[in-house]
Amino acid sequence: MKLPAKDVLKTTKFYTEVLPFQRDLKLDHQTPPPESRLFATILCWEEVKLEIRQNEDWAEKTVGVDHITWTVDKREDLEHWTKWLDEKGVNHSRIFTGFSGWAMSVEDPDGRIVRLYTKEEHEWTTETDRDEYWLRN
Repeated sequence: MKLPAKDVLKTTKFYTEVLPFQRDLKLDHQTPPPESRLFATILCWEEVKLEIRQNEDWAEKTVGVDHITWTVDKREDLEHWTKWLDEKGVNHSRIFTGFSGWAMSVEDPDGRIVRLYTKEEHEWTTETDRDEYWLRN
């Protein structure tokens, strides 16, 4: 997966300090010397590789997009995430009731929405939570 960033280091910091990604420094992308400007980082989390690429225009076009969803085991895990995100000062939603599980949303530095959704399920419902900001897409 590739994500555009307004500031590659700021976005990398979010995914490595707030979410559990690890940066693979040997895979950093830089322009040729003498400039040697960093323009992309590669992050890893379990089987996932994520490229954060400097591109202000593209990043601006993804504000509010929620194309990233990670799973957590159960609703209780979302409560732990709530505390963690509060400690880190990260903008996030409350825990929402979805069609078959629970979810919460987190805003990354580029204004994209990262969704956490439970594997634990409740009875299927169409009476899901609504929210104009966090669940707009």
